[in-house]
Amino acid sequence: REVPIQKCYKYNKFSIYNYNIIRTYSTLSKNTSNNVPYIKVYENAFDIRKDIYKENLDKSGIYMFTNKLTNDIYIGQSINLANRFKNYFNLSYLKHKYSLVISRALIKYGFSNFSLTILEYCEISDLVTREQYYFDILKPKYNTLKIARSSLNHKHTKETKMKISNSLKGIYVKEKSALLGLTASDEIKALMSINKLKENNPLFDKTHKESESTIDLMKQKASGRINTEVTKLKMSLVRGNPIYIYEKCSSEGFKLIGSFVSARRAGKFLEISGSTIIRYRNSGEIYKDRYKFSSQLIIKN
Repeated sequence: REVPIQKCYKYNKFSIYNYNIIRTYSTLSKNTSNNVPYIKVYENAFDIRKDIYKENLDKSGIYMFTNKLTNDIYIGQSINLANRFKNYFNLSYLKHKYSLVISRALIKYGFSNFSLTILEYCEISDLVTREQYYFDILKPKYNTLKIARSSLNHKHTKETKMKISNSLKGIYVKEKSALLGLTASDEIKALMSINKLKENNPLFDKTHKESESTIDLMKQKASGRINTEVTKLKMSLVRGNPIYIYEKCSSEGFKLIGSFVSARRAGKFLEISGSTIIRYRNSGEIYKDRYKFSSQLIIKN
């Protein structure tokens, strides 16, 4: 089947072999995949995803995921390739779209075992035609439906949904988790701690069911204990009287430099009285045009 010649992005030019030409559907590029010409291949797509987003921002076209272990492929189209790739490289999106074969494959094999190919850029009005062209010649295994755009209003049976659900259980855990090795900032940790206080804590207003001897033993262990500053801060958060000190920065506005369990501790840090801290906190004024005091953690968006 001969590829029809059509202009793709009328005013966008691509430099090939030092010649400026307009990219078309014909085989102007010598790059080929499965004997089909393509624009570009990203072998380690996930590692360079930010570059991929920039290169494909606001571009419409046809793309292909290739499993480097099994050589199975998936072909898709998008009016904004950058946004589509952001979805695919988002684990939450893949889990939400677990009904898609490609989503399950990406989760099962991992991003590192897939390459991403830009088959061509084309006008939005030509997307369906061009996607169908690649369906016909490449016969992608990961595409359940072989007719372009035919997924509209398609619904899985209950049996299929159950099989999909069972196939995903326990797959993305421990060392395969996308959150493994990630650490939260101090501000986020403090916010997480606040969100677990009082009514938000699953153990709030619940009593121990242990015997009296067990409760007495717990009291004995707690007696004489010296709480750390972190523990004291958490206790202060429960009581509702912590102090956060923010310092004025020319470029970033105000930056958190310390959190304290009381105004007295905060005052000791700045070598001023606790009453001064409270006065400036209540008035909202800036102390010496440099420090700002707050009883709540300010989270920047």
